Amino acid sequence: MKIRINFCLIVASLVFVLASVSTANANQAQPVPVPEDESVAPQLTFSGVGIGTLGYARTADQSGQGTMNFSDSALAIGSAQKLSHIGGVGSFGLGGLTTDQANRGTDARTNFFMHQAFVDLQTEKFEFLVGRSDNENAHLIDFPTLRGDDLITLTNPLNPFSNGANVEEHRYANVASVSYNQRLTYFENIHAQHLIDSAGLGTGTGINSVGATFEYMSEPGLEAFARVPFWAAGAEHLFVSPSSPGGLNQLFAGAVVNLNTSVTDRFDLRVQDVFSSGSDLTKFQTITDSFQADSNSLALALRYLNTPFGSPGYQLSLTAGYKNYLKVSDANSVGVALTGVKRLGQGFDAVAQYQGQWRQSALALAQSNSVGAEQIFEIGFVFGFDASLNQHISPRRTLLNQQHQYIPPQ
Repeated sequence: MKIRINFCLIVASLVFVLASVSTANANQAQPVPVPEDESVAPQLTFSGVGIGTLGYARTADQSGQGTMNFSDSALAIGSAQKLSHIGGVGSFGLGGLTTDQANRGTDARTNFFMHQAFVDLQTEKFEFLVGRSDNENAHLIDFPTLRGDDLITLTNPLNPFSNGANVEEHRYANVASVSYNQRLTYFENIHAQHLIDSAGLGTGTGINSVGATFEYMSEPGLEAFARVPFWAAGAEHLFVSPSSPGGLNQLFAGAVVNLNTSVTDRFDLRVQDVFSSGSDLTKFQTITDSFQADSNSLALALRYLNTPFGSPGYQLSLTAGYKNYLKVSDANSVGVALTGVKRLGQGFDAVAQYQGQWRQSALALAQSNSVGAEQIFEIGFVFGFDASLNQHISPRRTLLNQQHQYIPPQ
C-alpha cells in the first residue's frame, strides 16, 4: 500500500513540474516585439494661393502699358505624422511658386521656383528643420503688400549672392535651423544657410550665412488684446568676397504694435530696421553690388483690419520704406504701397494696390535700367485654400502659415 501511495505522489509531482515548465514557456518574461501599427495614416495637407491681377505699369520692364500678373501664386503639399517614441511631430513640405519671369514668358526655366522642400521635427520645446524654406530673416516682419516681394529691396534683408533676376532668392534659402521655445511665447533660433548664389560668387552649395534670432509672440488667440503682440531681433554674418573680405554683417529688429485692442476693428503698426555693414563698395557696377553695399533701411506699415463676426471683412494698409546707402552717394531710395483687400467669401479676396518706388541715379542705374521712378497700379483677385486629409495632429509649422496671408481666418 505504501509503495502504491508513493508511486502516485511521484507521478503527481512530475505532472505538476511539467505543467509549470509549459506555463513558463507560454508566458515569457520578455515579450516578442510587436510590429508598428500602420493603421494611423499620415496627415496630408494641400495648400495654395492664386493671384491674378490686371494693371498699368511704368517700370524698367514695362514703359507705360497694361499688364497681366500672376506671379507669387503658389502650390504646396505636405505630410505630418505623430512620433510616438519621442512625443513629437515629424513633417515634410514641398512646394513651388510662379516668378516674374512667368509673366514675361521669356525663360521657361525660371517660370517656377521651388520655395519649400523641407523636413521638420517638432517637439514640445524644440524644432529642427532642414531643407529649402523661408529665409530665417526675410519673414521677420511680414508687410501687408499684395505680394510678398513688393518693395522687397526696402522691406527685407537682401541676398548678397543674388544676380537680381529672381527676387524670390531674397525670401527663400536652403536652411538648417534649431529653435527653442518657452511656453510658445519666447523663441530662440540659430541657423546656417546656403543663400542661393546666382551671381556665381563661388560658394557652391556650401554654407555662406550663419545667424541667430530672438522672437516674442503673445499667447495664441490673444494677439488682438496685446499692445505689442510680436517683436523680434537678430543678427546674420554672411561670407562674401572680394568686396567684403571680412564678410557682411546684418542686424535687424522689428515689431508689431496694436494701436487699439479691438477684435472687430483693429489698427496696427509694423516697423522694421535692417542695418548692413562690412562692405568696401563705394559705387555700383552690377545689381549684386547694390545687395552688398553698406546700408540702412527702415520700413513701416499702418494697417486697418475689419473682421466683423459672422461676415466677410476687409483690410486697408499703407506700407512705406526708405533706404540709405552709407558709402555710395546719390543712391537712396523710397517706396510706398497702398493696398486694399475685400473678402468676398471663404478664402477669396478682391484686391487693389498702388505701388511706387523712387531711386536716385546711381541706384537706378544698377537696379532699374536708369528708370528713377517705377509705378504700378493693379486690381484683381486672390484665392487661397488649405485642406487636410486624415487630420489628427496640428504641427506649429503648417503649409498655410508659410504663405502670404491677408485677412486672418475668422
